[in-house]
Amino acid sequence: MDLNSPSKKSSSGLSDVQDRSVTSDKDFSEAINLFKKQRKKAGITLEELSKETKISRNVLMAIENGWKKYLPEKTYLISMIKCLEIKLNLDRGTLKGLSSRKNSDANISNFKFNFINIDFLNSWIGSLFYIIFMLLSILALNSQQRYLIKINSVSTEPIITEKNIIRDINIINNKKER
Repeated sequence: MDLNSPSKKSSSGLSDVQDRSVTSDKDFSEAINLFKKQRKKAGITLEELSKETKISRNVLMAIENGWKKYLPEKTYLISMIKCLEIKLNLDRGTLKGLSSRKNSDANISNFKFNFINIDFLNSWIGSLFYIIFMLLSILALNSQQRYLIKINSVSTEPIITEKNIIRDINIINNKKER
């Protein structure tokens, strides 16, 4: 009898974890549906909601589409949820299901790099990418110029235009007549 009881406990523990993940998925999907329904009922677009709440449009899209991997950390998400509940005239805690995460998310490393979520004009990561891009562009142009000099394609002589040619021809003709 004692041999069977630990296995029963472990199997019930697994079912508890599965029940919690199913419940969290259900809460998450209910919160998404409530968010969509209330936003459309209020007649607010994602862009307007983003401007009014100062929440990134990408985060709002991730909430609306149920993209858990693009949501911010739970600490930030909780404050965003409170702001959204106030803006959409929802009862406190109705969007709480958005902050529920699966246990499998804990196995992922802490560093998350989402290229979609980078705001290139207002974040340090965007600025870093811009600086790196500019430096690489300058190096590429410098390399191209060195190559052109190496094959004698670049000349330091001034470019002669048609007006200069006509003027030079007149000067040459005047010298010949003398």
